[in-house]
Order: sequence, then structure tokens, then C-alpha cells
Amino acid sequence: MLTNSVCYARSDYARADFRSIAQMLCLGSLQPHPNSGMVLPSPSHNRFCLLAALLTSLSIAMAPQSRGQEIGRLYATRPPPGYAFIRIATLSGGDVPRVQVNSAELPINEATGASAYRAVPGNQPLNLSVNGSAISKDVVPGAETYLTLVISKTDTAWTVQSIDEGQGSGDGLKAKLRFLNLVPGCAATLQIADGPTIFQQSAFASVQSRTINPVAAKLEGSCGKTGAPLTLPQLRAGDSYSLFLRKDSERLRLIGQLDETEPYRER
Repeated sequence: MLTNSVCYARSDYARADFRSIAQMLCLGSLQPHPNSGMVLPSPSHNRFCLLAALLTSLSIAMAPQSRGQEIGRLYATRPPPGYAFIRIATLSGGDVPRVQVNSAELPINEATGASAYRAVPGNQPLNLSVNGSAISKDVVPGAETYLTLVISKTDTAWTVQSIDEGQGSGDGLKAKLRFLNLVPGCAATLQIADGPTIFQQSAFASVQSRTINPVAAKLEGSCGKTGAPLTLPQLRAGDSYSLFLRKDSERLRLIGQLDETEPYRER
């Protein structure tokens, strides 16, 4: 509730600012008539009021979208207790494979190579298949935990590695940053560009996380002397954001994705 209150407050302030500007433009353009002293509208006043009306309309248009999105998040259907949350990430770039979890397709974002989180029954083996071929029944996510399943192709066979992210938690006044190193043989580092280090000595197929103030920043992920830049977008309080460090054709890439969970539905 605190996170949503913060978001509502931001949108309310924005709408209030638009309305205040509108009132100042319209009222401030009224001038007394030089002979009668009466305050009469002028052509310039009418133009200012038209602009004010546009600003007011914009403030009204902002309301349903921002509040609708936040209300949708707040009242999204949630799974029963005992469920786990899993997502899929590809080890490297290339064609995005078709992935099914417990016989239901889990779409992968082509730009980031990762899916949203999906709720699955905890303490039960996952039936995972890629491009129609079953690849593992050894993944058993614990109840209330978050997992990233990293899939990769060796020759003609697909394999999976599980990264346990622990149980979900967060600070409603801050954002959460996750750093996943998907470069074999690399002890990765994440730092603010030309600034302090955020994570260091991150092992392959591991995750490190921390809460941060929700600000925009320029980041760099690196393996040894090779670095990959990324501009962290302006996050909001309560957001969670993942950074994936990958290597494709000898090129290091740092890719970001806002963490989202699919609305729960029985499958």
C-alpha cells in the first residue's frame, strides 16, 4: 500500500501542477480596460485560456492511465500460499526458443532474452521443454522462492541451470537491483560508470541484489578489462530491475529488464 500511495502522490502532484499552471495562464492574462477599469477578456486572454484548457485536459488524461496501472498491479490475482516464481533467461543471444513450463508456453522477450516471472506450485518438479524437447525434471523450486532458469544449447541438446534468488522482499521506498552473471568463466563486476562498484566477484550463473534509491544512472558490467555499458532507466519506489551480463560472439553485453510477474491463473 505504501508503494502505491507513493505512486498516487506523484501523479497527483503532476496533475496539480498542470492545473496550477492553467489557472495562472488564464487568470494572469486578464487585464483591466484602460478607460473603464473593468476586467475584460482580450484576444491574448482567449489564447492563454485555450492553452490552459489543453493543460487541464492533459492532467485529466493522466489520471486513468497511471492509477489504472497501479490498481491493476495492486489487485492482480495472486497465487495461493506455497507457490514459487520462476522465469527463463537465455545464456546468449540468437533466435529466441519456444519454452513451455508445465505444458504452458512462457514467452521470452526478444530484446532482453528473459521472460516475466510465473507462479508455479512449490516443492514440485517442473516439466520444462524447449522447442518441443523436454530438458529437465530436476528443477524443484521451493515454496515462496524466486528462480531464474538459464537455458543454453550445446550442440543439439538444451540444458538448464537454476539460479536461486531466495524469497521475494523489498523496501517500498526504494528500488531493487538484481545482477545476474551469464558469462562462463567470468568473475563479473557491476559499477557506476567512472564511479563506485555495486557488485564484484559475481560468479557465473549467480545473482547478487541490493536496494537502491530509485534514480537513473549509467552503469557498466565487466569481465576483466572488457566492459559493457547500460543506462539504468528512472525507476520508481518499489520497482525491481534485473541486469543480465552476457557474451555473444566475443562481445560483452549488459541488458536490463524491469521485473514483472504474470497475473496468476490456474493452469
